[in-house]
Formats: sequence, C-alpha cells, structure tokens
Amino acid sequence: MTSACTPRVFIVRHGETEWSLNGRHTGTTELPLTANGERRIKATGKALVGDDRLIVPRSLAHIYVSPRKRAQRTLELLSLGCAERMPWQHDADADAAAAGDAIRTHARVQVTDKIREWDYGDYEGLTSAQIREQRARRGEGSWDIWKDGCPGGE
Repeated sequence: MTSACTPRVFIVRHGETEWSLNGRHTGTTELPLTANGERRIKATGKALVGDDRLIVPRSLAHIYVSPRKRAQRTLELLSLGCAERMPWQHDADADAAAAGDAIRTHARVQVTDKIREWDYGDYEGLTSAQIREQRARRGEGSWDIWKDGCPGGE
C-alpha cells in the first residue's frame, strides 16, 4: 500500500523590485529584484523549504513559473535543488547555480504565461494615485482594477 498525501499548491510571489517598493504597477516590464528582495527570498527559502519544512522538495510534482525574470530569479533563490536546469538557464549558468545545491527534487519546471503577471497596459509603471489623477483629468470616475481593468491591458 502506498501512502498518499493531500495535494497542495504553494504560491510564492516574486521578491521586491524598485517598482514594488514605490507602489508602481508592474506587469510586463522586466525589473530585477532589489538586493533586499534577494535576501528576503533566500530567507523565505530557508524558512519554508526542506524535509522538515512546509515545502518538501522531494514531494513536489510540478513547478510553474511566470515568464518574468523577477519570478524566475525568485524560484532560483528558493533553492529547491531542481535536478534539471531551469528552462531559461544556459549550461554554464546552470552549472554555476547547481554547484552549491544538492538535488532535492525531480519536479519539472515549466515557464507558463498562465500565471504571468497582470497586464497593466497604459497604467504600467504608474502608481494608483497617478492612475486616479489621470482618470480625473479625463473626466472618468474612480478606478477599481477589478471592475475597470486597464486600457491597453487587462
């Protein structure tokens, strides 16, 4: 008899970027993590990833990641110990990244648009206050992203 475990889904948001620090809406713009963002994701990995932690790498079946570089870097910094190189890495990058990581999971990493960040369209890079100001100048009402969406985006 095999032991079955309850399927679980873990969602990890990408680390801090300059735009997330100052409240600018970030969707399609490629921004690197800040040094603090990298430190915090590494700390998150140490706290949450391991055989005696919430995320047990050997139990992972699938790993999905956004096509955004900040999300991919976040995945790298979690140190899951993936057996296969990350789809975005070249051989030399993968060798360097794997040098310090023991293989802890054979889960396949899949880059997918299905979990990509929101497309802010014309509002990309703006703060909510700037969006409200723009809308007021154009005679448009208040802005609720869930009702109003973003012109040129979602």
